Amino acid sequence: MGRKIFVSYKYKDTQVSSMNKKDLLTLGGKLFFQDRLTRVRDYVDKLQEIIGKDNINLGEKEGESLEEFKQETIRTSLKDKIFNSSVTIVMLSKGMKDNSKTEREQWIPWEVSYSLRETTRSDRTSRMNAVLGVVLPDETGSYDWYYTHNTVCNSITHTTGQLFGVLKENMFNIKEPTTRACNGSFISEGECSFIKTETWENFKGNHKFYIDKAIEIRENNEAYTIVKTIK
Repeated sequence: MGRKIFVSYKYKDTQVSSMNKKDLLTLGGKLFFQDRLTRVRDYVDKLQEIIGKDNINLGEKEGESLEEFKQETIRTSLKDKIFNSSVTIVMLSKGMKDNSKTEREQWIPWEVSYSLRETTRSDRTSRMNAVLGVVLPDETGSYDWYYTHNTVCNSITHTTGQLFGVLKENMFNIKEPTTRACNGSFISEGECSFIKTETWENFKGNHKFYIDKAIEIRENNEAYTIVKTIK
């Protein structure tokens, strides 16, 4: 594929559609398979198959907690992971956000924030990444947790309130939006978000198109009000 991609995701989130996953276990010297819940990490494994494992750097690891790191350590770690990438894919899942913790205590906001920054190492400065949100289906196989289709106005509503601040603040953030009126409201048209989103189903069928589209948006980044900090 030729591009290095960083993937940000919530490792253990199981509020996703089943992939019929099984674990191989040993009991009494015998091997057997046991059903388990599908995790976002299983979708990331599939993503690696689609794009190519050598093209991807991964974010959060199993059991890795921000409590173990000082802010300077987080900064150094993410600079190392993100520096050589040009695209960040954020796996948007229903349970990605832990409301019992602040956003600064969770990996995804930090990963998105550093993806949007220019980073200097030695004498080289990397550009901000293009950022693409891939929406995963929930436990029922539906995308309704994020997308709502309005057939009357032929439009789609994005439920951005369920996302981290640094994600939702970089959606519908074009400085000069193009809109149309329908049923007393105004509907945005065109590429109105710096962070574009697409369903997993559509993405896996034409991933190169959507990655190229995210890069195209990045090339036009001055048209957007981009927020790079975590609140």
